[in-house]
Amino acid sequence: MGFSFRKGFNFGPLRLNLSRSGLGASFGVTGARIGVGPRGSYVHVGRGGLYYRQSLGAGRRSTLPPSKPARAPVSVQTETLTEIESGDVAGMRDASANDVLAELNRVQRRPQFFPISLGLLLLIGVGLLINQPPWLHYAVLGLFGLPTLLLARHVDVTSGTALLAYHLDPDAATQFADLKTGFSALTSSDAVWHLEAAGHTSDWKRNAGAQTLVRRKNIRPSLSLPPRVVCGLTVPTIPCGRQTLYFFPDRLFVFDRRSVGVVPYAELRVEASNSRFREDGSVPRDATQVGTTWKFVNRSGGPDKRFNNNRELPILLYGEVAFKSASGLNELIECSRSGAAGTFVNAMTAWQGAVGQPAEKAKPQSASTNGTGGWYVVVDAHDAAAKQRATAVLKEIEAGITEAEITNCVGGGHASGSREFSLERANALMRGLESAGIGARKYRAT
Repeated sequence: MGFSFRKGFNFGPLRLNLSRSGLGASFGVTGARIGVGPRGSYVHVGRGGLYYRQSLGAGRRSTLPPSKPARAPVSVQTETLTEIESGDVAGMRDASANDVLAELNRVQRRPQFFPISLGLLLLIGVGLLINQPPWLHYAVLGLFGLPTLLLARHVDVTSGTALLAYHLDPDAATQFADLKTGFSALTSSDAVWHLEAAGHTSDWKRNAGAQTLVRRKNIRPSLSLPPRVVCGLTVPTIPCGRQTLYFFPDRLFVFDRRSVGVVPYAELRVEASNSRFREDGSVPRDATQVGTTWKFVNRSGGPDKRFNNNRELPILLYGEVAFKSASGLNELIECSRSGAAGTFVNAMTAWQGAVGQPAEKAKPQSASTNGTGGWYVVVDAHDAAAKQRATAVLKEIEAGITEAEITNCVGGGHASGSREFSLERANALMRGLESAGIGARKYRAT
């Protein structure tokens, strides 16, 4: 027969229990107690023969057999992505806009007095409400609080707001409206992203066959104005991470949290292109699907059967717009509607020409960019099926290419109507044609 030992010590509502299992304690009144002991925490209620007890935590020792050693995790290569980011906004200067830039920077760096005053008055009001009669609380807020807030707001508006006035003649107003119309192609896209970083990956099997990985964030372009700026018109606005781009009639202003930079339209380069994206998230409604792949793909392009959760992914054709300048601007956005990128770039280029500042390398997407220093791409397509595939690839990768330029490119000639590409775009075309099983050659234009 086993013996047990139990002794209790009461200290008001606190009770200490000493037994063979160890020391425990409980707190409460007769019929309702919360305790903790060697077997865990518990709640005990009841009286007169009816009781309820519920454990609150696991304190018992485990009697389960030791588990099998876990299988070593599969080693997955971690890729390093390169940030796509602009330089310091302070380095983006334009001598013709020094006065405007100085005023915008002054306004952006100036503290706002209204929120500071409001916070101090709330603290004072709470203190008075706790320690003083209510009538004193209302009297102080009415006599001092409201006038202080009105004065702080008046100072913020008069000294903390920049006024930009633009007077456009009828022709310029019409052309700027055309820029907004082209910009609406971006705003009406179902999804727009800011590409924050990109990098090459060698683990294409686990990345749906993609050789480039990107990190992106959803954004929403709109017609708006910078904070603390008053103007008679709204301008195309694109948020790009830390910076926000504002396309004013005379130049591009770049705002970050504490400073403002400017890029003259003569230095701004805007380029449109298309990209084939393996979409692992939700599919935008206006995106064009150009193929399918698998989340885990084998060498033949089929599903890798080693993975149970392998699912089919759509390959979508997205549009991209790159913004660059010699002063450090470097931003890249992506839109779900592939044609929207070329529409906006064409409108932007037309406006740059209208203000008398044509941008280098920012030609209309439907025009040839012939000139020294370019590259020709010649497609080796000898039958109708190959020419059809090559035409599809050219239209997907090079937004706005004309039928005449496609004919010269696919036909193997290099007449004056052939399109010249930058080295980067020529290499992209070569990779796209190669993935479609079509041979191609590139050579320097003379």
